[in-house]
Amino acid sequence: MKSYFEKYKKTVHGIIFVGGLFALLIILSLVIKPKSGEVYDINTVQMKCEATAKERAESIDVAFAGNSESYRAFSPLQLYAQKGVTSYNLGASALRVCDCREILGNFFKQQSPKVIVLETDTLFEEGSPYRDPDAHLTNKVEKKLPLFHYHTFYKRWIPESVKEKDMYWKDASVFKGFLAETAVRPYEGGDYMSVEAPKTKIRETNRNVLKDIIKLCEKNSASLVLVSAPSATNWNSAKHAAVVKWLDENAPQVAYLDINEKLDEIGIDWANDTMDGGNHMNLYGSKKVMDYIGDYLTENYALADHRNDSNYKDWEDNVRKAGLY
Repeated sequence: MKSYFEKYKKTVHGIIFVGGLFALLIILSLVIKPKSGEVYDINTVQMKCEATAKERAESIDVAFAGNSESYRAFSPLQLYAQKGVTSYNLGASALRVCDCREILGNFFKQQSPKVIVLETDTLFEEGSPYRDPDAHLTNKVEKKLPLFHYHTFYKRWIPESVKEKDMYWKDASVFKGFLAETAVRPYEGGDYMSVEAPKTKIRETNRNVLKDIIKLCEKNSASLVLVSAPSATNWNSAKHAAVVKWLDENAPQVAYLDINEKLDEIGIDWANDTMDGGNHMNLYGSKKVMDYIGDYLTENYALADHRNDSNYKDWEDNVRKAGLY
């Protein structure tokens, strides 16, 4: 007659295996889970964090954050060439505001920027860190076991030779996160800011993350400035009104600049200054945006001019290497 153990041997082994697997999932989930909260695009977040980690500690005075509207409009090299102010563009394509929060939190660990510029279009991206916000069951599983949410985390260990092909990694040490594009595809529509757009508001999830970012900036003694970059196809008067309303009611201390309302003042020409029919700035449009932003930042914040500082010779070298300004 078989002993009790032998009788249930397979069952016991099965329980041990499942228990061990579950423990492994929990451990891996704890290892890969972002520190400041849930994010959507873990690979882009990680890539940006690794790129900024290469910068000399305590050397960056301004950081730009947001989605592609940010990294196409805000050029750190131009800001340095014209004003001597060091900066870094933390933006990336379709970056959600929860991703911006994680990147900024990591950035503050090695830098003490005096100003954070958040491009506002990211506030109107999908707010959830999950691909399908309505898939409640799978989202609960991913929240309890983040390994399933961040299942592509292994890409953070890809070889340097492969990373060099990524647009957020390649030349990041020179252009500081900015992506220059000289292609021209005109916008042929009318005055999009004068058109009455359907009323909209910032999603609750994004409002909550924005509050986190405001607290993060306050904790690190950095001024937060919200900026709406020119975008004829992605911005409108309703989004402008939503940003103004939320700030008036929740954070009146935060400055807001909507460059879409200053197109004539800064000289935006939609026939030449956009790369894709009005959505993003090209290099020529970016130069005009940065002329305005550079003046605003240096007039309103105590930002040092490092152009005669030998400690920033690498910035002078990068400006010459880029050959754009």
